[in-house]
Amino acid sequence: MIEVDGMKKLLIVTHKMSGGGCERVIAQLLGCYARAGVECVLATECGVPSFYDLPESVRHIYLSFDKSLRARDIPKAYKKLRKLVLQEKPDVVLAMPEKVNVWTVLFLLGTGVPVVVSERNDPHRHPENRIKRILRCLVYPFAKGFIFQTEDAAAYFSKKIRSRGIVLDNPLDVSRIPARHEGARRPVVAAAGRLHSQKNFAMLIRAFARFYKTHHSYSLVIYGEGGEKQALMRLASSLGVAGAVEFAGQSKTLLSDINDCAMFALSSDYEGMPNVLIEAMACGLCCVATDCPIGGVRSLITDGENGLLIGVGDEDAMSRALSAIADDPALAERLGSNAAQIQSRLDETLVAEQWMRYLERIAE
Repeated sequence: MIEVDGMKKLLIVTHKMSGGGCERVIAQLLGCYARAGVECVLATECGVPSFYDLPESVRHIYLSFDKSLRARDIPKAYKKLRKLVLQEKPDVVLAMPEKVNVWTVLFLLGTGVPVVVSERNDPHRHPENRIKRILRCLVYPFAKGFIFQTEDAAAYFSKKIRSRGIVLDNPLDVSRIPARHEGARRPVVAAAGRLHSQKNFAMLIRAFARFYKTHHSYSLVIYGEGGEKQALMRLASSLGVAGAVEFAGQSKTLLSDINDCAMFALSSDYEGMPNVLIEAMACGLCCVATDCPIGGVRSLITDGENGLLIGVGDEDAMSRALSAIADDPALAERLGSNAAQIQSRLDETLVAEQWMRYLERIAE
């Protein structure tokens, strides 16, 4: 259990508690802090129940009852947040990801409650709308604190913002990690994430199609949901690998599902610090990942030591990396065994305490 020194009430603001990496971080922080006796309130823009289990003591308040908050409804939802903050008087408000940060800072001006925003993606690419990125530059100086995932992400912002910020890892709940699989592994390349262009599953499918020509026993299983599913299915069909590519949907038992797979692949064009990669590594899977621009992946994988790094969008390199792992069991075992050591670095008790120390400093 973490030690708490002065923090009595924490309010976290997010979009909705779907099954993504940011939401996983929030669920883990809430779990750690609730167990330590902190009164925790979760406010979400959308009226969607949490995909992840939350402690019973956490109050989950919907700022709207829509599944997706429309632009015209933003003022109403955030006026409700302002009223909630004035009533609850938390020691600090923590907002994440980017789509809620600006509105949280803006609508809580003058409340006297410090706001900390956490950047969860590549700030050069997220938000995707340029006007929203400009608005972020105008509003962020009014926040009290900033949590970044990498030094490269922090470097995007002004010196004034960086001076009030900190780089912190994502917490890993090691109790959720299954025991490392021993013995033969299933010939499966596993992947997971939103079926969105950011994740570039199209590149992964093309790379797998090349790989499959010489590795017919293998299949590619992609976990997740999203708007690109039909297009990705058509791509697999056009490449002649529809029978070897499975779209498994969103899974609450993802780690158990992938634990005995031969390897895990991350093909994103950009990321912050991808939770799904952290968890795959913690399971002891041999991982291949694109070296995304702001260094989150690079901070987790040292190429050739605990995984393989390839260039963003490089389907030839992805195909070759898949083959290298499939063709060399000793390499796969060494990389996977080394990857599992990420557990000690990112143990949630250690990392959540680092987050708490920073939040307490901001609240002073």
